[in-house]
Amino acid sequence: MDLTDIWGPVILTTEKDLANPNYTSQPPVTSVANIEALLISDLTSAASVLPLNYQNNAIYATNDVGRATKGAAMALLGRLYLRQHQWQKAADMEESVINLGVYQLYPSYSGLFLEANQWCSENIFSVISDANVNGTELLNHFGPLLHPTIQNRWQYYAVTWYFYHSFSDQDDRKKEFFPVYKGVDGLIHEEAPTPGATPPAGYYYMPDVATSKYADSTGSKGYYDSHSVDILRYADVLLSRAEALNELNGPNAESISLINQVKARSHAVLLNLGDYNQTTLRAAISQERGWEFFYEGKHRADLLRMGLYDVTVNAYLKAIGQTNTVVLPKDEYFPYPLSQTQINPNLSNAGREQ
Repeated sequence: MDLTDIWGPVILTTEKDLANPNYTSQPPVTSVANIEALLISDLTSAASVLPLNYQNNAIYATNDVGRATKGAAMALLGRLYLRQHQWQKAADMEESVINLGVYQLYPSYSGLFLEANQWCSENIFSVISDANVNGTELLNHFGPLLHPTIQNRWQYYAVTWYFYHSFSDQDDRKKEFFPVYKGVDGLIHEEAPTPGATPPAGYYYMPDVATSKYADSTGSKGYYDSHSVDILRYADVLLSRAEALNELNGPNAESISLINQVKARSHAVLLNLGDYNQTTLRAAISQERGWEFFYEGKHRADLLRMGLYDVTVNAYLKAIGQTNTVVLPKDEYFPYPLSQTQINPNLSNAGREQ
């Protein structure tokens, strides 16, 4: 599903292809529709046989979020139905996940991402790591540059100030950043008052702002850390059902309530049903998903699904003084990597299905 989100039609390999493998073959790509049909079949089957959890399991006793469960299969299937715009099926599947009764929002947004909290009841499926075995470098890549507490980090991945300022001040998710601090270099690190401004003595103007979402000051101090990477979590289920309900019938009390559950956890400004129509609530859900799931790899697919990708990206480019560059359907998918097109000419960017 991730591959088709990124590249659209891709080469599909199943068990039958492995019986007599031909490592020099150049198979054609499989259409997104045919891949989705297989995904639906696989996920439906998986949901029917996977356990709800691994408690008292003869093979695996604990650690559900690191293994596929019934809820994980159902949540992923619900996301696929959203992508297909099968709104009723998506709404029903997300409701089924809710009705399992095993997931709930973690009380605080910040606590959700602590290294010590890999196994909380919001996480439906996560990539789990151990600093001593298969640790990640999330803290290195996301940690702030020259910070006095979280030291020796690189700030490779940071959000724009444009995105940072989109949060309301009371939103706890806005607290998951390092907007100003005195660095170990003795300089005050902060945002420039105007674009391109020259900092005075004692200041450094940061071009972007690091997030503490994967920079846990109470966690690992070494090169590798034990952060989990959340793939499916309960907040996604709530917002996905709200989106499907809005697409079916426009704003309603349940869809607003589902969104407000996620907002309330972060003390964000709640929505009022009377303030929205179907179009404006779609935009509000898109924005909410951007705030809730930043750096969780979901928002591009969200914007494409909602028909907002070109509008949103071009608006951002205009706001920062750059030329609008996104045009659909040309930019719906990324180009296949050149090295792969050279190995298999069937991966043709020119002739790819849109």
